[in-house]
Amino acid sequence: MKIEKINQFVKENLSTYRYEHSVLVAKEAKSLAKHYHIEEDKAYLAGLLHDVAKELTEEENEKWIEIGHLSKNLNKKENKNIKHADIGAIIAKEKFKLDDDICNAIKYHTIGNKNMDTLAKIIYIADKIGRKNIPDDLIPVKKLAYENLNKALLFCIEKQQINLKEKGLNLHQDTKELLKELKK
Repeated sequence: MKIEKINQFVKENLSTYRYEHSVLVAKEAKSLAKHYHIEEDKAYLAGLLHDVAKELTEEENEKWIEIGHLSKNLNKKENKNIKHADIGAIIAKEKFKLDDDICNAIKYHTIGNKNMDTLAKIIYIADKIGRKNIPDDLIPVKKLAYENLNKALLFCIEKQQINLKEKGLNLHQDTKELLKELKK
């Protein structure tokens, strides 16, 4: 019942493109969860909700930042592409009463965190490979994801670091700490 309710909410609140992406991520997350013997429904829900805040208006963002007592720094320009993760975690917690594992997986799906659990790693990776057309540079992640989550995560972050450097940008501090942990 909860999955249908959440699916309906996501479908009604996201564009068709973003909804379809969320369903693909949810399916990939469920498949990875099965492979790694963790709760498939939790992975599916986290995947379904991972971008729930991606298309919110600034006014809606403000409301959820207040509700979740999140940092006002999320409204800074440099956080434009990552704030939906923190806000999405608040929506999952406040609106659907989902547990911390799911909320953290949603929160960490963009920049990662050195304390990520298996579910959070799965959502991070599923977001990259749960697509109709995986970018060529991420095709190896699909295979790696079913062999070793940490290697798949390392691959993704190193690719992200290269892409950001080409744009004159750096990894988020949390991503740098995760990268350091993964290289140990």
